[in-house]
Amino acid sequence: MILVSQSHRVVASAVLTLMIWGVSFFLHFFWEMAQVPFFADMPDASHWQVIELCTRATVGDANIAFSAYALAALFTRDWFWITKPWRLSTLLMYFAVGLIVTIIFEYWATGAGQRWSYSDLMPKMPLLGTGVLPLAQWVVVPIVLIYTIKWMFLGWLVSKRTECE
Repeated sequence: MILVSQSHRVVASAVLTLMIWGVSFFLHFFWEMAQVPFFADMPDASHWQVIELCTRATVGDANIAFSAYALAALFTRDWFWITKPWRLSTLLMYFAVGLIVTIIFEYWATGAGQRWSYSDLMPKMPLLGTGVLPLAQWVVVPIVLIYTIKWMFLGWLVSKRTECE
């Protein structure tokens, strides 16, 4: 385990924050674009309309992912929890936030909010009617995200340590 010295905590916190949001944006954008055929009217939209819609959705996704990380950090009282061995309770908090927000938002957006609708290709969860792919997004992407961020951030810390020596 690599510890962050007190004098470098602010910079390290900022770097970790940017990594979480930036990598999350990239991963979620890829997922959003891959889901296009599963949403009504999207396959017929222009290329730029799809990019605009997916980008807007991705900004929300990255904000949800960052919030999930931040809540897990509050729960553990450690902003750098990702660099240490992960506890099940921390991971449950991290995953639950994304899943709960997604279930609520998808339920509203495909219902009363009338923001979008699923195509016939979208498998749906019984009872809720929430799309399976948006729920899978909040399992697959967060797993890839935390492994990627841990690898990137620890690598950054090691590079900073070698620069200082």
